[in-house]
Amino acid sequence: MTEEAEDLGSGRGRRRLELAVLAIAASAAALRLWLAARCYGFLSGDDLEVVQTAAKYALGLDYQPWSLRCLFYPLVFVAPVLRVANLFGAANDPLAVAAWAALPGVLASSATVWLTFRLGLRLGLSRLAAALAAFFFAFHWLPLGYGSTQFPRPVSTMLFVLALLLATRPGTGGVALGGLLIGAAFAVRFSEGTLALPFLALVWWRHRSFPALVRAAAGGLLGALLFAGVTDWLTWGRPFASLAEFFRIMAGPDRPDFPRYDKPWFWYGTSILQWAGPVAVVLVVVALRRPETRVPLALLGLTVLGGSLFAYKAYRYVQAAVPLLALVMGIGGARLLWESRRWVRAAGWILLGLAPLWGIERTLTLLGQKSRPAMDAALWIKSLGPRSVLLEQQWAYGGSLTFGNGVEIRAVEPRRPIGLEAAALDRVDAAAFYERDLGDRDREALEAAGFRQDLRVEGRPATVVVFRRSP
Repeated sequence: MTEEAEDLGSGRGRRRLELAVLAIAASAAALRLWLAARCYGFLSGDDLEVVQTAAKYALGLDYQPWSLRCLFYPLVFVAPVLRVANLFGAANDPLAVAAWAALPGVLASSATVWLTFRLGLRLGLSRLAAALAAFFFAFHWLPLGYGSTQFPRPVSTMLFVLALLLATRPGTGGVALGGLLIGAAFAVRFSEGTLALPFLALVWWRHRSFPALVRAAAGGLLGALLFAGVTDWLTWGRPFASLAEFFRIMAGPDRPDFPRYDKPWFWYGTSILQWAGPVAVVLVVVALRRPETRVPLALLGLTVLGGSLFAYKAYRYVQAAVPLLALVMGIGGARLLWESRRWVRAAGWILLGLAPLWGIERTLTLLGQKSRPAMDAALWIKSLGPRSVLLEQQWAYGGSLTFGNGVEIRAVEPRRPIGLEAAALDRVDAAAFYERDLGDRDREALEAAGFRQDLRVEGRPATVVVFRRSP
């Protein structure tokens, strides 16, 4: 054992390391809070859906959620936050409401930094490796970027890691509670039900007991019944109504045409440099020969495999794999830093510095794709006091969150050219489109209907132009 390892094993060294992990978590939380407030707009509409659903129950917003959504996450995690926001007068500011709605993800991702450290210790990692894992998780772009938004998977990831921690406790008392948390993660997003695979695998590895597996599975079923079934009963009128709708819509002939639909099952493997990152790949390779790598690597593989079972794939869907990836990275990083050869230690420090830089760069690139120009345009339109608006890709403008209950919102899907018709513009006070999608005939239709261009908002991902009906 090296002098560094001996120092970390002392009481003072352990306390210092724990304080360092807490400082990492706090720093990442502060960065996420800043990103949530600074990088406004929406990424896909799923994030807006969470906010509008929570605002429906917390603030009285007139909004109808999608029938395939279990409302557990927006009701239990986000709506209480918006009620607090209302006490501070934020209810009438859509940007403030959206920023407040990101708070559960900020807190969950930051808590998972500490949980990752504790899980590493439970799985037999050295203290340095566990601390490095917490560091790598804190500044990985998936938990850093999506942890500053309103998307729900930062919370399901926290529940998953907490369930794994409970599964590693001495005795089998924690496995049922861990299963309950997996059921809660399933209620957050149905696809997270596949997290039962690595969870049950860890229960078996740790306890080698069929009764423990039965208790863990029973806890999961109870969690699904409580958090998904009861929530659906209270919101949709019957237990598991949204789950039935999920299968009806996703497996039906008219399933949504998402950009990542029908990727091959191995897509996450072939795109590992994009979602995991080059530093992660290098450190995983370095860690492969270490015996303590086997369990977290196996759990990582099962988590990614579970996500690969679905035809719809996106990088944000594998967020639950990142804590396990970070554990393996931590093992590789510690191995490099403990090497006797100076150049190997130097390589370790370089990788240690590159990992957060890459994570922050990817995070800023991700959040730079938010619909900020559309939100700026929407706020300007709202100031005009319109009764009816026509919007291309209406979620980008914040929908009813921005315009409130008294404005009719008509929507057209993005296409080039848009193909505007006179009927779509009838009794519309203002309209907004992506400039790149407007064809000459679209502009002619707007002019013929009495509209003039009043505003042009440049920015990424697309410039927005606003038309107002002439007096």
